[in-house]
Amino acid sequence: MKKMFLVTTCMVIAFSLFCGCDRKKEVGNFKVIEPSMILTKEDAKALTGVSFGECTVKEEPAVGLKLCVYDREGTFLQIGLMQAAFMDKKSREGGNTPESIYKSTKSAFKDAAKIEGVGDDNFLSPPGLHILKGSYYMTVSVGLMSKDKEKLKAAGMKAVENLSKYSAK
Repeated sequence: MKKMFLVTTCMVIAFSLFCGCDRKKEVGNFKVIEPSMILTKEDAKALTGVSFGECTVKEEPAVGLKLCVYDREGTFLQIGLMQAAFMDKKSREGGNTPESIYKSTKSAFKDAAKIEGVGDDNFLSPPGLHILKGSYYMTVSVGLMSKDKEKLKAAGMKAVENLSKYSAK
């Protein structure tokens, strides 16, 4: 079931990708923020009540995505962070940005619900809450296909709060 969840996440993001893959990453002048900084294992425990170990990290450089997956005792929390620093050079040169991918993904879910007060913009669709904050695109999932808007809002608010700390110039 977890694999289906991750596959769904990747499919939503992959359909918005329309350029080739070059595995070499160039960070250049971009500030690197890891998804485990956005929702730490302590944050994950506060949100779910479960003590997690370190998250499992998965990457998709073509779209600048890193997923941090906390999973224990049937409780699941995932934070996906898309940022230019994670994107491969070919994608950036092709004009892809986290913002453009967010807008493309959102356009596929025209009637998606929104949670007020989270990020600059957001919408609900698989795998959970999609958030645009500045030049960062985040996805937050609490449980498999969770429809608990209060938990998603709490996780989204914490993610935005932590992102703001690390992205401040």
